[in-house]
Amino acid sequence: MFCRYLFSSPLLFGVLAAAACVKRGSTSSPLSSITGAQWQALNQSVDGRLHAGYPWARPCYTSYDGNASDPNSLQCSTIQATYTNETVIANYFGGYQNANWGVCQSTAEGCNLNATNPSDAAVYSAPAECHQGSVPSYYIEVTNVSDVQAALAFARSTKVPLVIKNSGHDYKGRSSAPNSLSLWTHNYQPPITLETDFVPGGCSASAGNGVTIGAGQGFDGLYAFAELNDITVVGGADKTVGAAGGWLAGGGHGALSNTLGLGVDNALEIKAVLPNGTYVTASRCQNQDIFYALRGGGGSTFGVTMEVTYKAHPRVTLQVAYAVFESVSNSTFSDFLKICLSNADKWASEGWGGYIDPTPSGEPLLSNILMMTPQLSLAQANASMAPILNFARSLGNATIEYGLVTVPSWYTAFETFIAPSTEKVDVSQSLTSRLIPRSLFQSSSGQQQILSALTNVANTVAYPGPYQTDPIAGYAQNPIQILVTAPANYPGDNTSSVTPAWRDSLWHVISGLTFSNEADAATIQSAFKGANVAGNYLRQLAPNSGAYQNEADVFEPNPAASYWGEANYQRLSTIKAELDPDNVLTCWDCIGFDKNDERYSCYPNIS
Repeated sequence: MFCRYLFSSPLLFGVLAAAACVKRGSTSSPLSSITGAQWQALNQSVDGRLHAGYPWARPCYTSYDGNASDPNSLQCSTIQATYTNETVIANYFGGYQNANWGVCQSTAEGCNLNATNPSDAAVYSAPAECHQGSVPSYYIEVTNVSDVQAALAFARSTKVPLVIKNSGHDYKGRSSAPNSLSLWTHNYQPPITLETDFVPGGCSASAGNGVTIGAGQGFDGLYAFAELNDITVVGGADKTVGAAGGWLAGGGHGALSNTLGLGVDNALEIKAVLPNGTYVTASRCQNQDIFYALRGGGGSTFGVTMEVTYKAHPRVTLQVAYAVFESVSNSTFSDFLKICLSNADKWASEGWGGYIDPTPSGEPLLSNILMMTPQLSLAQANASMAPILNFARSLGNATIEYGLVTVPSWYTAFETFIAPSTEKVDVSQSLTSRLIPRSLFQSSSGQQQILSALTNVANTVAYPGPYQTDPIAGYAQNPIQILVTAPANYPGDNTSSVTPAWRDSLWHVISGLTFSNEADAATIQSAFKGANVAGNYLRQLAPNSGAYQNEADVFEPNPAASYWGEANYQRLSTIKAELDPDNVLTCWDCIGFDKNDERYSCYPNIS
């Protein structure tokens, strides 16, 4: 289809041309009723930073949402060359680290490339069609507080669905939605600052040294800043995750959380725009309800965080133990887990945190363990980790590498051991997870229960299996990921809204299925069903525990109990009703969640 552009303002050319030439929203969507004058007024209020949103791979296709589209071979080649580069994905609005969340999964309509071979022309050549999917129709590139205030006012007055996106890291699809307007916060990155004796808003005394970052700041830049300034900041394992966004809002965990706490324990002050447009500073001394809600209550719910100040801990020296090996038999898998289970409680007491990936025999990915502690000397660490190091040594040629070293800082550990081996991106995945209570690790019977549950989980998501029919299964993620990131030695102060289960647990266990970016609706549904069934084994193992909401089962049967606990849920619901009675900010399974909201029309259905 060809269009003649009739808009005289260069500032509005991209937005209004897109609105005229492409169906930007279904006929029943509030988006479809917005006039050109309304879009123009919004665009002017944000200094021309209102844009039409498109799927990242659109330049490769010859058809877009039923209309002929001229492919751009140069742009397509660039996308193909960087399709699995998480930094590039984060820098493009229409890119998602898990590609399925840019797809309308209920109909399997999207616009992706082959994750294992992005140059596979069969995926995007005619008659293949690029669909808008769940990529928001419009977005505002946020560069200041007033941009957010303008978007919120527009959403309140027009009822247009609003979503918030940073770098596209979201395992539950909360940063995408069909027929919506998005706030893209990724480029809001004012200079990072370090303030000694930082005094949070409303307080009279220092809370210690603090590091302040903007909404779009990734962990890579934050960690580099910390290294240059001889400090340590608690954070996650992926360099492009936004350090001030959903990571914090969901709780935030990392390899140092055992001794230094969760993200919510480290936030000293948060500046956010509330749903009514008010810009507030929240801390333990003022706006305490908002401070409580923004630390664990979930993202895209209580406000749009613009800046966060975190504790700046002193530089830490770490002992780092590691092993990578091939699971040559099923006994390798079980023996490895038995060692980890029998030592988990002791290791927690010694400050160890990190990541364990046990892989059953026959799976293509390697098993590995990476653990670190700031509490032990090298000799003490060697004695503590002897069971794992001896096990790795006993496997002979099946072991790729193993060892234990002292590193001078968290940044060194991150750059050496974590950043080079982060999981694949721009693939499609379904997840489930559970926090495993410490009490289960403290008896042989409890350890056996965990081993049995993990074995059942691995069998459920295995390829080939009842829910996994795609050989891509072993491309991106181990069937089980054990994140030893609970704050076992950091009690917290009960001022945040994360589930209390974090304080009583040692392991955050994740499982799920990987599926093709070109999967049909039935395959997508099966992947989410399989993850949910696998999760049932974990929920049966620890029925009174909880789950980390950012890496949880999309179809978690009891979100209120799992993500927050009943007391937190009731308090958060009261705060939500006061701050956002019209649910301007909302997301899947968040406080105030309404399953009938148009934002969720593209979610799969496993019932």
